[in-house]
Amino acid sequence: MAEARACLQAVTLAEEMGFQDVCIEGDVLTIIHELRAADEDRSCISSLIKEIKERGYRFRRLSFKHIPKEANKAAHAMAKHRGHYKHPQFWIEEAPYAVEILVNQERKNNSHSGVLGFLGTVFQVLFKALLR
Repeated sequence: MAEARACLQAVTLAEEMGFQDVCIEGDVLTIIHELRAADEDRSCISSLIKEIKERGYRFRRLSFKHIPKEANKAAHAMAKHRGHYKHPQFWIEEAPYAVEILVNQERKNNSHSGVLGFLGTVFQVLFKALLR
């Protein structure tokens, strides 16, 4: 349930920032399947899944991609770094240097392409940060 809430927060933030092409990456396969499914979700997170899908119409493109936890190093680093703050923090244009290094490494090692791949990495990082 926490990952679905984090996904909704990431979609909301992307909408508020005016992004039109967004790829949300997550490592919880069941949630990614529910978000990609055309049929109605009947799970305990159905209201969150429905709201995320409804918000999807506000984007030119909103997609969801499953990634393995091993490909999540930057996300985990940011979530760990977030523990240093009393209140939620969002890094929009810059992130802590250690996190930037990991994001760049992941971009080189994974099959991300262009802006969608970069946004996917950024929102993957946000996902984990919001979960903590």
